[in-house]
Formats: sequence, structure tokens, C-alpha cells
Amino acid sequence: MKIKKSAAVFRFVILAGLGFVIMYPLIYMISCSFRERRDMNDPTVIWIPRHFTLNVIKETISAMDFGNTLKNTLILNIGCAFVQLISCAITGYGFARFRFRFRNLLFGIVIMMILVPPQIISLPLYSQFRNFGIGKFSVNLIDNMLTMYLPAMTGNGIRSGLMILIFRQFFRGLPKELEDTAYIDGCGAFRTFIQVMIPNAASAFLTVFLFSVVWYWNDYYMNAMFFTNTKTAASVLRNIETELKLHLFDSVSVEIPPREQIVWKEAGCLLSITPLLIMYVFLQKYFTEGIERSGIVS
Repeated sequence: MKIKKSAAVFRFVILAGLGFVIMYPLIYMISCSFRERRDMNDPTVIWIPRHFTLNVIKETISAMDFGNTLKNTLILNIGCAFVQLISCAITGYGFARFRFRFRNLLFGIVIMMILVPPQIISLPLYSQFRNFGIGKFSVNLIDNMLTMYLPAMTGNGIRSGLMILIFRQFFRGLPKELEDTAYIDGCGAFRTFIQVMIPNAASAFLTVFLFSVVWYWNDYYMNAMFFTNTKTAASVLRNIETELKLHLFDSVSVEIPPREQIVWKEAGCLLSITPLLIMYVFLQKYFTEGIERSGIVS
């Protein structure tokens, strides 16, 4: 009995410690977002602001042009996540259920997509989209959302290799009898995939969609490379110091103590992750189920 109680206390301490480590950045972010700049120089202020204010949030929203930025981010990220979901699902299903020549070699290339960082291929990608086409028919796609949509449509978007692997593992775990029954009823391979496999893979689709949205949302490297005028949450947050100086002081040469800048930067981070937190709160149950059924944690 004493051993069980000791084990329960030990688990509680470990989980509480891990929870604090994980939640600390978010708690600090919220605390800083609702305090005045002078509170950052007050050593007695740790968690609870001495001077509570909403001005920092309002100034950051205005400086980030948050309405247009959020609209651009949703159009780009949700759209890319959706088309990437379709392309990776079809590819993963093909690797899981069909035997064809060079299948192992091609799946090895998929694994390489997971291992090779996107920075390695950034220059070839930029050159390709800078002169997209052949000869006189080439066009410049830089600062065009097609630079993100086209790779996602062809299964080469951000972390597409991992998405294909998740679908492959999930479809391999479904009973083969589902397809055999559909074939007996006269369904072809494509119709079987649409009417039989997709309804049984709803949790995997949701998991991949959430992963894709988060990675596209947080990406600033590819955004910074392809976009100059299109603002997204990640790209604006990356340059938030300059945006704040221009908006608040009409000059980028104004010197603001680094410690006082934290309140605006934390407010910008809070605004950027709020849509993702809301989405996760409502979908966490299905997300966890999809992770478990995909075989990633096994």
C-alpha cells in the first residue's frame, strides 16, 4: 500500500514538473502581454502585472495589421494544408496497398524527404519559381501563393514525407477485407479509396491536417524566401521589432531597451498562436486518436 502511494506521489511530482516546464513559456507570454513596459524593469513583478493594460495587445494588433495578416495566413496555410492532405493521402495509400516496380526505392526517397532539411533545396526551388516554365513561356511566381500551393499539390510541401509515412502506416493497419469486399461489389481502386478507405481513415486525415496547418503556420523560412509583400503571421512576427518601431515611433532608428520590447514581442507571439490553440482545444480528442491509430507511437 505504501509502495503504491509512493509511486502515485512520484508520478504526480514528475507530471507536475513536466507540466510546468511545458506551460512556463505560455504563462510568461500571457503575463507579459498584459503588462506595461515599466513592469519589465520592476524586479518585484514576476507573474502578475502590477499595471494591467490592454494597450500592448492593441498596439501589437495594429502594428502587425493583424486582420489582413490573419486572412493571408488562413488562405495560404489552410489551403496548402488541404491540398497537401489530398496528395499525401493518395501517395500513402499507394505505398500501403499496391505493389509496383521500384516501390522500395521510391519509398526510400520519401524517407529522405523527412531527413533532408528544406534549406538544402531552397536555392533550386527559388530558381525554379523565378523562371517557372520553358523559354518564352516562363513566368515569375515569386511573391505568388502558387510557390507554396504547387509543392503541396504534388506531395512535396512542408514535411510531406512525414505525412505520407503517417498515411502509409495507417492504411497498412486497416483490414484487407474492406477492399476485397469493395472489389467484389464492382468498385475500382479509386472508388474504393474514396468510398471505403477515406471514411475509415477520418482520424488519420484530421491528424495530418492538424500537423500540416501547424507547420505551415509556423514556417517563416519558405515565406521569407518566396514572399516580399504577402504578410503571414510567421513572417510578420519575425520582423515585429521593425514593424513596431515604424508603427509606434515612425522610425526604425528609435532605441527601445531590449527588456521593454519583450511585452510587444510576447503579445505578438500570443496573437500568432491563439488560432492554433483554439483549433487544438476543440480537436485534441480526435488528434490523439489519430496519432495512436497511425502507428507512430508504437
